[in-house]
Amino acid sequence: MKVIIVQKQREDQKRTEKMLQSLQSSGKCGYDLIGTAANGRKGYEMIRDACPDLVIMETELPGMNGLSVLKKLRRDQRDINVIMIAEGEDFRQVKQAIDLGADSYLIKPVSAAQLRQSVLKSAERIRNRRAVWSVFSVENIFMGCMNGQVRADETFNELMLRRHGFTLEDAGAVFAVWLGSGYGEQKEAAKKLMEQAKNIEMGHASHVLEADAWNLLLVVLYRLTDAQAEYTYFQEEMVPKLCGNLTGEVVCIWAETQKMGTLREVMKRMYAIRDWNLLYDRGHLIRQEEAETAEILPLKYPVDIESQVKKAVLEKDGEGIKKSYYRLYDHLRREPHTPTDMKECLIRFNVSLLNAYKMQREIESEIEVQRCMQMISSAMSWREIREAMGRFLDLLNYSAFEDSADERLSPLVRKTLQLIRKYYDQGITLEEIAERLFVSEEYLSTQFKKETGTGFTETVRRYRINRIKELLVGTKLKINQIAELTGYADAKYMSKVFKEETGMLPTEFRQSAH
Repeated sequence: MKVIIVQKQREDQKRTEKMLQSLQSSGKCGYDLIGTAANGRKGYEMIRDACPDLVIMETELPGMNGLSVLKKLRRDQRDINVIMIAEGEDFRQVKQAIDLGADSYLIKPVSAAQLRQSVLKSAERIRNRRAVWSVFSVENIFMGCMNGQVRADETFNELMLRRHGFTLEDAGAVFAVWLGSGYGEQKEAAKKLMEQAKNIEMGHASHVLEADAWNLLLVVLYRLTDAQAEYTYFQEEMVPKLCGNLTGEVVCIWAETQKMGTLREVMKRMYAIRDWNLLYDRGHLIRQEEAETAEILPLKYPVDIESQVKKAVLEKDGEGIKKSYYRLYDHLRREPHTPTDMKECLIRFNVSLLNAYKMQREIESEIEVQRCMQMISSAMSWREIREAMGRFLDLLNYSAFEDSADERLSPLVRKTLQLIRKYYDQGITLEEIAERLFVSEEYLSTQFKKETGTGFTETVRRYRINRIKELLVGTKLKINQIAELTGYADAKYMSKVFKEETGMLPTEFRQSAH
């Protein structure tokens, strides 16, 4: 229990301190004397800055009397236990002290027994209050709002105001980060970065919450002074920091609310607009107003690309299938369409490919096909869509990636080349292929270079560079989108590799080709 003594006479301060020491020695009450003051103004400043649990204070003080100090503390929403000591009995002072919530009102001369009893009563109140406050934390309140378990009435909001300086009737904002399937792995790193927002002096208070059931992390902002400034900070500082330090899915969403008590409804709205991430590049902060006012164009189904992919399937042309999907991706990204329209187009395209495939042979797993379609339907990012597409194409289990020149190679190296052609744009590694083919990396690497004359890494890079060239010339995709399509996590690294191979940056190559 932290204590401050405000008495004008040094002898009285020492007597009070001695009584506290006797309580501590008896084991009935532990305390920490954090300061003493001999006048009201200094006492008020000390109490304001140190936030003690208990103040023992005289009514008659130089500079500012004790009742005025108590009145200012209550106006500041300082929930502090106060024992008042008066020179004499004055009904008006007694009433004012009671109205201001003084714990005790003692009349001089105060005996040690009287002061001892008052301090013990205050200590009991402080223990009870701490037990209540431990449950009544900001985190518990917000979690209760999220779970629909908090119904704030006037008393509840009054307690919040006294304890935390705001109520659930106040306006606020929420910054949410959806981490998809990588939530468990990346949650702690993301949370550490998001907690840095607390250290920014932006005129707000904030609290980071974990919504495990939603795969979401939230920064709840309250006591806001400038919501637009907060939005700008998160857009320009926090989102780039998260995207630069985390791998995998990072979908950032912003929403404002007129009442903090509606946090559950706000979360539902934010969760519902996650897939608008498909309209933007990685690192964009989605805002609900943006999704509601976006200029969306109707999506025309690409019948010509569907014809191309059917032909490639019938001819068992794996490269042709890939090119069809690249054209489809370019078609979807050229203009803004609703996430629903884009995903329905992808599903329809897959069904068309599947029907063409079934003209040749049976599909291995209809259940897995439906699972892939569901993955596309619920996707929130293009990475998820590409993963679903990859799993779908794996079900078409024929040798569409063979080349007549492969016949001179051993079965091991031939199969390796087929896997490279199929997965080079997904960042396939030597380790992954060696594991699939049940051989060591060292043996596969040696045999591959011996038979093809080129190392594994150089071969994968050549396929990627050729694909980048095709996408630069034949599509309007952005550089970062091309990087994503060709298995590069970072567009800058892709540009570096491309320049090493061609002597030009991707943008320079595109300009020269046109």
